[in-house]
This record gives sequence, C-alpha cells and structure tokens, in this order.
Amino acid sequence: MLSDGVATGAPVAPSLALLAQEQVEVFFQPLASLAQPEATALSLEPMSGFAYQGEVMRFHAQLTSTVDQSVQARLLHRGVVVSESSVALESGQVQTFTFDTEMVTPGADLWTLEIVPTQDYFAINNQVSTIVKVKGMPRYLVLHQKEKLMSPFVRAMKRQNILLEVRGEHGLPQTLAELLAFDGIILADVAATAFSLEQMENVRRYVTDFGGGLLMLGSENSYGLGGYFKTPIEEVLPLTSRYEKEKQKPSLAMVLVIDKSGSMEGQPIALARASALAAAELLGPNDQIAVLGFSGDAHLICDLTSASDQSTIASAIGSLAAGGGTNLEPAMRAGQLILEEASAKVKHMIILSDGQTGGSGYQALAQEMADSRMTVSTVALGDGAAKDLMRMIAQEGKGRYYETSDANKMPQIFTKETMQASRSAIKEDLYNAVVVGDHPILNGYEQSELPFILGYVMTRPKPTAQLLLAADSGDPLFAVSRYGLGTSGAYTSDLTERWGSEWLASAQGPSFWAQALRSIARKEESAGLTAQLTTQGDAHTVTIHRRDPAGRTVEQVPWDVLITAPDGSPVPHHLHQSGLGTYHLRYSAQDQQALDLRLHD
Repeated sequence: MLSDGVATGAPVAPSLALLAQEQVEVFFQPLASLAQPEATALSLEPMSGFAYQGEVMRFHAQLTSTVDQSVQARLLHRGVVVSESSVALESGQVQTFTFDTEMVTPGADLWTLEIVPTQDYFAINNQVSTIVKVKGMPRYLVLHQKEKLMSPFVRAMKRQNILLEVRGEHGLPQTLAELLAFDGIILADVAATAFSLEQMENVRRYVTDFGGGLLMLGSENSYGLGGYFKTPIEEVLPLTSRYEKEKQKPSLAMVLVIDKSGSMEGQPIALARASALAAAELLGPNDQIAVLGFSGDAHLICDLTSASDQSTIASAIGSLAAGGGTNLEPAMRAGQLILEEASAKVKHMIILSDGQTGGSGYQALAQEMADSRMTVSTVALGDGAAKDLMRMIAQEGKGRYYETSDANKMPQIFTKETMQASRSAIKEDLYNAVVVGDHPILNGYEQSELPFILGYVMTRPKPTAQLLLAADSGDPLFAVSRYGLGTSGAYTSDLTERWGSEWLASAQGPSFWAQALRSIARKEESAGLTAQLTTQGDAHTVTIHRRDPAGRTVEQVPWDVLITAPDGSPVPHHLHQSGLGTYHLRYSAQDQQALDLRLHD
C-alpha cells in the first residue's frame, strides 16, 4: 500500500491489531518527500464559464508551497498579464485568493494563472488555465406601469451597451419560451396583481431552472407593497417583504368584510381565507384585525384581535365557510362600529364580494366613514360582481378599488392593500448608499462615495442573500443571491427621477448599474440543458441535465457529441444515461490545454 500516511479517518492501530490476529505481517517503509522547495499553481476557477462583454469576472485561484515563501501570481489573457499580486504562502497550506477583471473580448478565451516563486524545483506546475465564453450585449425586459419614467435609465444603459425593452404593467410574456428571449427581467414598478399565478411561476422557473436574471426595484408596487408576499416571485428574491414595523408608525385597526354567500363555495372561499391570513401576517404587533363574513346577514368571524395573536386569528379565519344570499350593508355597518371603538390611529376596511348585493345607503355610509377618518377599499371578484357599487364605495371611502376575474389574485390584492394601509413600508428622505458586501459587482466602487437616494422600501434580507449596499439607516438597499441556475437582485430604491435622480445624474451610477445588470443576466446558453465539467487529472466528466419546456426530465436522448483538439483531431469519449434526465460524458484531456465540446440532442 502506498500512502502519504496522513490520517483523515479512524486510527490505524485497531486495523493493525486485527491483521496481527489474522497473522498478516505489515511492514512500513517511509518514503522521503521532495526535499527541495516547491510551489504549485493548483487551480483557477471563474465564478461562471460565461460572461457578457464589459462584465467584471471574479477568478478564484489556489496555490501551495512546501516552504514558507512569497510568490508573484499573475493572471494572463492571451499571454498578456492583466493582473498581478504578491501572495505569501505557508508551508503545506493551500492559499486561496481572487482576481477581479473585466471581460473585454467576445468569444471563448483562455485565461491562465502563472506564478513566479522565489524558491521552486518543478516549473511545469507553475501554470493552470481555464476558459471563459464572453457574449455581447445583454437584453433585459423592463416592466413599469408608467413606461416613460424609465426613459433616462434606458438611455444611460444604451450608452453602456445594455439593451432595455420597456413594457407596461401587462407586458410580461404569457409563456416561458417567450421569457427566454431575454437575458434578464426588471420589475421596476408593477404590482403582483398584474400577473397570473402561472406567469409568476414562469418567472420563478426562468430563474431557477433556466438561469435567467431577475431584478426588482423599489416602488409603491414592489415587495409587500406590490402584493408579492409569499408569491413564487418573492421566493427567488434575496429580500423579503416582511419587516419589523417601526415603533413611531401609527397603529392600524383593519376590518376584513368578506362575501361568504353560496357563490363563493369551493376555491373562492378557500382563497379568501388564505387572503385574510396573509393580511394578518403582515401586520405589526401593535395592530389589530377583525374579520366579518356576510351572506344575508353579517357574521362575526374574528372580533378585533391583536395581530400578535396569530394562532387565535388563524383559528377564527379557518371557520369561514360559504352559504346563503348576498347583503353587504349589515356587515359594512358592523365593521364601522368595530372601527369606531378601536383606539388605533389608522382605521381601514377591505370589502370583498363576487356578486350583486341587497341593502341601500352605501354612498352615505362610505362618506360617513371617510368623514370619521376610516378608509374603505373594495375588491370585485368575477364578472358577476357589483363593480359600479364597489368602485363608488372605494371612491367615497377614500380607499382603492380592485377588480379581478381570477380568484388566485386575491391573496396578492389583500397583502398589497394591507401594506398600503399600514403606511410603514416606505422611507422618504436623503440617505447615503453604503458598501457593506464583497462581490464582483462592487469592483472599483469599494472605496467610492456612491450617490445618495431619496427614498426606499423597507425589507429584510433572507439568510442566503449577499447584501452589497445598505442605506445609512441600516436597512437593505441592494442584495443579490443565486437561486438554482440563475441570479436575482433586489434594489429597494428606484432608478427614476423620484428616488434615483442622483444615481442617474452621476458619472458612477450608469457604470455601476451596467456592471450589476451584466452580473445578474442569464449565463446559461441552452434552455432546458445544463452541463457541468469536473476533472481529475486527465480524466474529464461532463454531467448533463436535460428537461423539456414543462420542466420534466427527458430520457434516452440521442446525443450527438463532438470533441475536438485545437488541431481539429477528434477526441474519443463515452456517454451514458446515469439517472432521470441525467447523463455522464467522459473523455481524456490528453495533455491538451483547450478542447472544443459540442452537444446536440
């Protein structure tokens, strides 16, 4: 047995005792290691094998040495040194460090790590290489309910060689295939209620399964304010809508008045319960919530209860069941009485109905509530709802009116309306942007004084988020995170004249955001196909995953594989299916620095 003798598992003594019992003799012959000083370049790995022209790529390098010494580490591109640093190595230890450099040349290029040691024996292991494919301009889809407000940012990005296609709030493609025409998506100012559940699920899969880039900007229609709480889109964002409500913000008393007539039977009443629960979750501990159901009469489902008592609220909401006729008036008056007795500074009512209603005097009742500083918002569900009445109640009640034919949108409407009513998700003032993280996006800006912002949406970072910028108040400003194959970013301020005028006017702003958009944009070139390379000596293995547009694994793919050396000669290989939608391709590098691999199904 040939071994370096370094124990990494159980001690050897019990094994030796067992061998002795079996009358097996074991002889040890220590072999002397290399006596001369030796330094080695172990690896050079880019953050991604794919980049956009102008993107800053981070390379991770590893070196080791048999003695304490200092070496010069150089990063070479096409044989030219583009970066160099001095690295102190400790005997027997692996030293990891990084190079950040801009990708300037399109195409597949060889990058090489070269070391110049002060003490060395073998020169052959002083270089290691990798390949990065560089593409031209990334193309983003931007959604904003007022498209013209994005014009200054679009012009600034065009000068940075980034294409932005701006559409209105209903401009999100209906299919995943249409989404894949873009390298990234920017949700600039568009509420979750503008999308169907299928569209939001497509965006999630666009990021996780197909490597797409996603960036959400701050506005009154983003994060919790936009109804994204617990949606598939929020699932892949690095920042979440939940936050600790500030103590100085006014407490809120909210009454939900929900139609429980027979027409709400089945999915609508189940989603109404989910909507009420989601609204309750977003309230602060000093807030209160009550739930009234109405059919022919008013039914008190949950009396005014502190939002901190979530178990009581959830239990009460769970009892909401459909049945009976439709008469909103008794429930609306009962809700008014509950709000009159509440001590909260902000009093708000949300009414949901899917049909025509009996009763009268709604205009006077809504005006009376508004005069008492109670606001009323309404949600008309389906084509059979009394839309004109619901619109009038919201108008006279100084609230907001929503209408939807999709019951699945109810939770997004309720969470959006709850955040709007709580008046505690937005901060508007003069804030500095402070660098708090380490990421290639920040390359060149670590010591810079970045432009200030005029407002932002309050959020909370997820555990997986890389927080890059924070407001000087301590709240998150810009964060990124990897989700599946893709990258998502969340910027809590905006890039219009409202909050981002200084970023648009500064010299640093456009170049910073160009760098960020290139980093976030989609790196995968083939939808539904991913390939990852691992090496061990000269043996190379490519693990391939294949899925169809619906996300199902694809079996028994008749792969057409071509591997060629730089001189054009073919390289022998072996490919077999090793699992559901998973294939392994194996070949030898044959001492070649670069090979070209093409996969077709």
